[in-house]
Amino acid sequence: MDEKSQSIKQDLEIFYDVPFEVSMRMEYKDPVYCITPQNYLGELFEVKIHFRQKIRMIVEIEPQKYAASMIEEINHPDEERKKLFLAYAEQINRKCSKFEFFVNQNLADISTPGVWEEKWNSFRIRATQIIEDSLDDTDEINLMREWARLFVGLILALLKIEQIGQLGVTEGKMSQVLQNKYERNPVNRELCLSANGFKCKICEFDFENVYGKIGHEFIHVHHIEMVSAHGGEYYLDPVNDMIPVCPNCHAMLHRENPPIKPDKLREIIVNQKGELS
Repeated sequence: MDEKSQSIKQDLEIFYDVPFEVSMRMEYKDPVYCITPQNYLGELFEVKIHFRQKIRMIVEIEPQKYAASMIEEINHPDEERKKLFLAYAEQINRKCSKFEFFVNQNLADISTPGVWEEKWNSFRIRATQIIEDSLDDTDEINLMREWARLFVGLILALLKIEQIGQLGVTEGKMSQVLQNKYERNPVNRELCLSANGFKCKICEFDFENVYGKIGHEFIHVHHIEMVSAHGGEYYLDPVNDMIPVCPNCHAMLHRENPPIKPDKLREIIVNQKGELS
């Protein structure tokens, strides 16, 4: 396995906590990276990252050959999964030069209700990114890692998330279990970070600026409000309901129950700096 494939594999496994297979082949003198969750029967999905003459990067995702069960599972998703999928699609569309979504080999509008009413027998999603500046190997790897995470998260958003439940726990404990579920869910986390970046939204600490390479894309993620505060049915919006925070600010947010609001903690920091100056 080449260095770039290994880097993509390690990054995906850290983010999503499942094993991946990544390989590279040449097509017309251009590299193509093929990424799929590790499975032996071809029942899931494959992401392909193509570089065309070093001026375009094309990322595609489609089912593997024997993925009928997976396609059946993502047909007619519930509202929470649909909203998460559309939020991922919005992030991809915002970052790329061209975004295309095909259902049953036909170009479709992902935002219209009709596309969700139709039975999906196949799908393909494709994004094109124009590369305006020459990339060194590090920049190229980081770009591929970012897009691989986005496309994997896009499909994982439609797959059912295992329900968390515990018997015999107190109301407060159950709230904390649900809180941790949303904060640690890798699909929610990736979408939050894709939209908000890796700098602490409270104190603006940037791990990569301070620690260099080992701090690249390191950050915690915090759920702004306790899930129990909403009551009833609640759809999480990872872009607006979660924020990246450094471990110090994350710990301080949870010094109170319910957690301190981010704006209040920012105010505390500003006031404290004023007293020390």
